[in-house]
Parts: sequence; structure tokens; C-alpha cells
Amino acid sequence: MKYQGKVEFKTQPRKVWDTVLDMEQFVACFPGVEDIEMVDEKTFTGAMKAKVGPVSGDFAFQAQIVEAEEPTHLKAEVEGKDSLTNSTMTAEITMDLAPLNEDTELSYFSEVKIKGRLAIIGDMVIRATGAQVIEEFFNRLRIRVEA
Repeated sequence: MKYQGKVEFKTQPRKVWDTVLDMEQFVACFPGVEDIEMVDEKTFTGAMKAKVGPVSGDFAFQAQIVEAEEPTHLKAEVEGKDSLTNSTMTAEITMDLAPLNEDTELSYFSEVKIKGRLAIIGDMVIRATGAQVIEEFFNRLRIRVEA
């Protein structure tokens, strides 16, 4: 599944960048994510609770920043496994920040692959759930960076 879009923030790119890279603030913005632990400057582990249609999952994951050009470009890779359904998930996420006068435009692209029982539910249900999570993440992020 692929997700992409643009989001505008009424603040400078540096504030958006700093908020996204602050693990406590990131966790507060991302629905279902908990138990984040820093492994090193570019790697962290955590867990995410997710419900897709009638099936719930509890994904343990590891995320790693693979590219970072401060404060304009970030690329991360995520791998996770659900202990309840034995499903696996991989994702590549890219964010680019650009100034828009006194505001910021964030462009994002993500490719998510799910295998196992959760994938059997079907692309349409998973895609809709993913879109809701992304929308909620950016709503929460907007509140934090524009405060």
C-alpha cells in the first residue's frame, strides 16, 4: 500500500523537524504507539496496537532513520511483527519539509507491506485504517507544532 500527501503547518520547518525527531512528542502524535525505547541516535524500538476490521494486532517494531538532511529530509524504515496474528509489516517512510513563506509544507510518501493474517482481511480495509492513522498523526502533530 502506498500513502502520499502534503500537509501545511503554520510554523517554520525547524519546529516541525524537532517535534518529529523528539521521541516523546512523536509517540504522543502517533495513535497506538507505545513503549518507545532509543537503541541509538537513529534506531528505536516500540509497540503499536492496531485494529483492522474485526482483527486486532499488537506489533513490536524497530524503526531506523536511514537518511536525514536536517531540517528538510527524513527517510525511515520500519519492520514489525504482530504477536497475536503472526503477521509482519515493513514500511519505508519519507518526509520532506519546505518553507512556504512563514509556514511549512511537509510532503510524505510511505509504502507499507503487510503479510499474514492481517493481510488476508483485504487491501481496502487496511488502506482505510492506515489513512485514518496518518490523518490523526498529522492532526496531533499540527496541534503540537502550532501551539
